[in-house]
Amino acid sequence: MLLAQSDSDTTPVSALRQPLFAGLPPHLRTLAFIDLETTGLDASRHEVLEVAILRVDARSLKVLAEYEARVQPTRLADAQPEALAVCGYSDEEWRDALPLHEVLATVSPLLAGTLVAGHVPSFDWGFLTAGYRRTGLALPSVDYHRLDTASLAWPLLATGEVESLSLNALAKHFGIHRPTPHRAMADARCALEVARRLAVRMSRGGHMERLLEESGGVS
Repeated sequence: MLLAQSDSDTTPVSALRQPLFAGLPPHLRTLAFIDLETTGLDASRHEVLEVAILRVDARSLKVLAEYEARVQPTRLADAQPEALAVCGYSDEEWRDALPLHEVLATVSPLLAGTLVAGHVPSFDWGFLTAGYRRTGLALPSVDYHRLDTASLAWPLLATGEVESLSLNALAKHFGIHRPTPHRAMADARCALEVARRLAVRMSRGGHMERLLEESGGVS
């Protein structure tokens, strides 16, 4: 379902100077936070089960549009049982799932012209790329960079503020509630919220300065 931004979007955006990133070049002014649930870890063998996209204004980190859908699997025999269990797959829950071709056709305009973002988005983008190839649809034109909240949060790990770079560890650190982990839209929203918290911290002079001070600076 494609929706405009809702007021329920949890946001510390008010803590950001508006717009926080006014100087961004035009081709980097829109982000697409993506998250997928899949039947396994190998994009060449496994399938997409669920897709969530948040199209976000990179200057304010506000959601412009969103889409989420469950996808009909066609090769459940190849699925990893643990992957199905993690995302809560069942025939009943997926009874109204859509064909992959239909989902990707809807996703394309949300992705077009964006910088793809998320928590380790290279994994999700690999499955999207494989899906577009299988369905014969054209891959949307996106920036070649990826915005990864795990990479952005690395200084927190380096300074001992978090024990890992997992989405769960970062959510816990920032006090972000995760009622339904391993659901595509919940995780996409969580990754966006982590990005917002990191942006607030960086805008105030945050963890990188501390890391450099403790390490004696850059030689």
